[in-house]
Amino acid sequence: MFRRSNSRAILALQGGLGNQLFQWAFATSLRRQGIRLRLDTVRCRGSRPMALGSLAEGIRRIPRPAGLALVAAQRAGALRGGVIPRLVEEERFGYDKSLRPRVLEGGMGGSYLYGYFQSYKYFEDIADDVRRQVTDFLAGHLTPAGRDLQGELADDPSSVALHVRRGDYVSNPVAAAHHGVLGTHYYQQALDTVAKWGHTRRIWFSDDLPWVRQHLAAPDDEVCPAGVTRDAAGEIALMAACSARVIANSSFSWWAGWLGRNDSGVVAPAQWFADADTSADDLVPATWTRH
Repeated sequence: MFRRSNSRAILALQGGLGNQLFQWAFATSLRRQGIRLRLDTVRCRGSRPMALGSLAEGIRRIPRPAGLALVAAQRAGALRGGVIPRLVEEERFGYDKSLRPRVLEGGMGGSYLYGYFQSYKYFEDIADDVRRQVTDFLAGHLTPAGRDLQGELADDPSSVALHVRRGDYVSNPVAAAHHGVLGTHYYQQALDTVAKWGHTRRIWFSDDLPWVRQHLAAPDDEVCPAGVTRDAAGEIALMAACSARVIANSSFSWWAGWLGRNDSGVVAPAQWFADADTSADDLVPATWTRH
């Protein structure tokens, strides 16, 4: 159990839904310690809007002009504490155990938290509550037909969800160079593994289903049907309902793996990033199978 604090903090929310869920979970853990935390949503715009919906109810947001001023101060290297927040920045991918104590000791101006915080270790103390809240939130993104399918998948011990992330990983050179695109070999290995586990009802989820049908899916496989989700967030709920999950190298996909009830029934990439030297050991639980 972490010690309590009455420090203040502002968290810079950024990225897509998967990223925002990690940041929200860390923020929620800090708030449980008494941190008076607010959200800066100025970076949430365009194709990456604020996506937390009801999860963020009860968390105050700073005004947009204040957010813009903090962005400018951060870029100028002016966030050093005193009467304005002190920058507490994630400096590398993975769990940094020094971040929490630095926020707790934020001082008069508090802390400005900047990072993605992609590790379950940032919220292990409230893991069960995070699972419950996120599961309930995602269920709201299903249509009535989607809720029926969710129950059906949850009741089927042979169900396995397979997620293929392409989109910007293919079309955006910067994203492609950073993340890398998983090839068919990974999915063939994963299919062999889940078949040995007895999971034979295969349902594919992807932002490029035509490519999946052509290169990966067998004729008898299913794909996520139309009309079951209100938006992409609902797909996480459906994937998490399956007895096994084969995930892609994305934070969106990670949540489908982690939220599911069978923690050992997850297959994840052995190499998460294009740079093989970047470890994902703080992201991928030891109970998951990696290929």
